[in-house]
Amino acid sequence: MDYLSLLKEQLNGRIAFREKRPGINQLLAPFYHEDGDMMELYLEASKVNGGKIRVCDHGMTLMRLSYSFELDTENKQRIFNKILTENQVGVENGNIYLETSPEAIYPAVMQFVQAIAKVSNMRIYKREVIQSLFYEMLEEFIEEKLAKYNPSSKVFPIEDRDDLEVDFAFEISPRPIYLFGVKDTSKARLVTISCLEFQKKKLPFKSYIVHEDFEELPKKDRTRITSAADKQFPSLDDFRLNAESYIERDKAA
Repeated sequence: MDYLSLLKEQLNGRIAFREKRPGINQLLAPFYHEDGDMMELYLEASKVNGGKIRVCDHGMTLMRLSYSFELDTENKQRIFNKILTENQVGVENGNIYLETSPEAIYPAVMQFVQAIAKVSNMRIYKREVIQSLFYEMLEEFIEEKLAKYNPSSKVFPIEDRDDLEVDFAFEISPRPIYLFGVKDTSKARLVTISCLEFQKKKLPFKSYIVHEDFEELPKKDRTRITSAADKQFPSLDDFRLNAESYIERDKAA
């Protein structure tokens, strides 16, 4: 029995094959993306491992993902690679693939479908993804939308204190804006200390704090950072919505 017949038997006949090109068969099976579209899966002989079968997507998964989620940062790429590694699949010029022996085609297809689902859903299961991308998304927004204010990253306002780092500085008049991103308690405490130290040095500045989720901080940390900061944005969405108007108001002050 050839591997296509074997796979069809193991899936109780609920699949079909469409030959796309000689030696390349598209698998038509009830595997679907979140939006209801059928996953595009292809089966072909491996060109590098004799006797092996390659299960692949011919780049369709990454193409679909690019409509709403670009793998355009180092961290996103790291997460993508982690998904591939954890699911034991590879990628070659955008083509996600898995190679297996003909007799193991059924578990290989199921494993491949699981990997494709995880990659496709990078934009959806974003609680863990987005949390890990908070600082990158803040940076992207600043670079894309606030570039006209000439932001500088990783600024140290006190010459001999390299432990007091400002994430972004906007050198505007009458006072520069020092902006910090905060997504956890340890960063909130460091930002609080930094603002207080800058104030002790009587530096002319205004502090902006952008929280991943202000309400997630312990009450004492919320109180301390509120006392030390000039302006806080409780979420990245709030910052995206209001940042420019606040900067303009501070410029006009």
